[in-house]
Amino acid sequence: MRASLRLEEIQKQPGEIRRLVRASLRGIQYAKANQRESVRSIMKWAEMSEELADGSYEMAASSWSATDAARAPALQTTIEEIRAELKLDATPELARAFDWSFVQK
Repeated sequence: MRASLRLEEIQKQPGEIRRLVRASLRGIQYAKANQRESVRSIMKWAEMSEELADGSYEMAASSWSATDAARAPALQTTIEEIRAELKLDATPELARAFDWSFVQK
């Protein structure tokens, strides 16, 4: 029930979703271009050492694509997490689980 409500909200507010996607992509681009500042932000936000924050940055950066499009392994991980969280018997098809129109615009 809740999943369909989320889809309905997304369909009713596509402009807000586009702005969220655009802001997320800009944040990733900033983090790519400003690694030291990003690591300092992680340190402050997560209250962790520089070594751990640097490792966290590297782990996140390894999942970013050059084109800002999600990579298949990241999508597969996400879909598996969704399947487990919602206790689904089968893994949803990627084409049905993700709406690419927000990224393509």
